[in-house]
Amino acid sequence: MKAVVLCGGKGTRLGLTDRPKAMVPVAGRPLLERLVEDVRDAGFTDIVLLTGHLAEVIEAHFGDGSAFGVRIAHVREGEPLGTAGAVRDARHLLTEPFLVLYGDTLLDVDLARMAAFHAEHGGLGTLFVHPNDHPHDSDLLVADADHRIRRFLPKPHPDGAILPNLVSAALYVLDPAAIDAVPADGASDWGRDIFPAIVAAGGRLNAYRSVEYVKDIGTPARLAKGEADLASGRVARLSHRHAKPALFLDRDGVLNVEINGVHRAQDLELMPDAGNAVRRANAAGIPVICVTNQPDIAKGFLTEETLGEVMAALDTGLAAAGAYLDDIFVCPHHPERGWPGEVAALKIDCDCRKPKPGMLLAAAERHHLDLSRSWLIGDRHADIAAAHAAGARAVLLRTGHAGTDAGNRRADPDHVAATLTDAVAFVMKAMGQ
Repeated sequence: MKAVVLCGGKGTRLGLTDRPKAMVPVAGRPLLERLVEDVRDAGFTDIVLLTGHLAEVIEAHFGDGSAFGVRIAHVREGEPLGTAGAVRDARHLLTEPFLVLYGDTLLDVDLARMAAFHAEHGGLGTLFVHPNDHPHDSDLLVADADHRIRRFLPKPHPDGAILPNLVSAALYVLDPAAIDAVPADGASDWGRDIFPAIVAAGGRLNAYRSVEYVKDIGTPARLAKGEADLASGRVARLSHRHAKPALFLDRDGVLNVEINGVHRAQDLELMPDAGNAVRRANAAGIPVICVTNQPDIAKGFLTEETLGEVMAALDTGLAAAGAYLDDIFVCPHHPERGWPGEVAALKIDCDCRKPKPGMLLAAAERHHLDLSRSWLIGDRHADIAAAHAAGARAVLLRTGHAGTDAGNRRADPDHVAATLTDAVAFVMKAMGQ
């Protein structure tokens, strides 16, 4: 598989005059050099550099790539063609699925794993996606439980809109057939023009959700943040190469007010301290993952689409405080039959419904988590049991059900807290944060 790097940007906002944006120094080394080595270390040795402004600087630095242990082909655009147009002009070099990286991103991602995900799920492309702390001014997307992207929500967003917090990080695996969706002439952009058109036409694009580090550093503030994250070890720590602790959170009674089932987005009410508590973990670089039983889907009280709207309301409430959930795992099952309109296929005794540990184990597999250093905060003894069954520790909250499900009591919690704020403070201290 070849790796294509878009590196035609000027770097005007970075104040660059003698080099293109991709060659901006990051902690003393050109960013593009870091990207080339990241790609090489992931096992991809054929690289296509799509250049434009001051292309000769890149060509002189990298040559044919032999000095870096790779083979490099340079394709220089005569006029700005946009991210998709530039790839279109390299179509003759791209006969198999290929990686696309943007030259102004700092990253540490298991690229081979992402490529394997694309091979497993098929389609015209796979996009690396994650939440951020400013979804209100970001281009967003909606993906289903099968990782298929269903909609793109471009900015600007209407005031007061309920928005899912999921954005493309400008890192893709594309099938060559995706290039057929690019207009034959002129400039076009993958995110703004081509991907929405593919989805609208019924084509499959996949969302690859990860906690790994991918950030653009196209402004002085973002560059400074990236260098600080490198220096602190945050970039490497979040990589899939390393096992890392996570903070698991139950939903009802922990993040939002317990009302015996939230069936409409407008009925979700965030706990008063949820945003600030989650933001504290976000700031520490600890993945925050929601694990929630939603048996009302099996009972027929709400659909997966409606649940998505409810979760978007949760995202929107957290985003107002600059907070986000790195991932969400839902158990839609229920073992007992007898509800009118129930979904028979979901009425099973599954491995993911708490007090079983399936959601935590799935999260650990997806994100390479060290469950022995992870914590779960919940309001039921079923949460405590699930955490302990997965090898994690747990805090019981005195909110929501406050541990009244005595029938699920199989072990005592490792800590009891009055509020989510208190619980997160305790967990952060236990994690050395």
